[in-house]
Amino acid sequence: MNPVKVDQFDFGQLEYYSCFVIGKIDPNVVVDDNVAKVLLNSSKKYFGKNKYVYISDREIGHNVDLSVYKYVDAKRVIGIAIVSSHREELIVSAGKEQAAYSGSFGVFNTMDSAISWAESLVEGQDQ
Repeated sequence: MNPVKVDQFDFGQLEYYSCFVIGKIDPNVVVDDNVAKVLLNSSKKYFGKNKYVYISDREIGHNVDLSVYKYVDAKRVIGIAIVSSHREELIVSAGKEQAAYSGSFGVFNTMDSAISWAESLVEGQDQ
């Protein structure tokens, strides 16, 4: 599956698909207020008023400042998925992130399972 569009930033990239975006953030980057605003504004330009799911590719690892979740509109970003095969490392951080976000949240071992979840989540919202 090829992205419809890719945005490159000095801290990583976003790959856009029909109903989800995959964020690939560079190692050792902290997703702070500045990074979060860039990611959300870029996604808003692409999706407009459409609902979508943000998939965070954490295979190479990066940190998230939990305060950035205050910028996420759960009516538009209806789900957040974290993907990593290093599941043990994610359990604690993902639990904290899930508590900071009011929408659907999932942790997945593979990108395929996260994409399937994202597609079904958006399809369910259309009804």
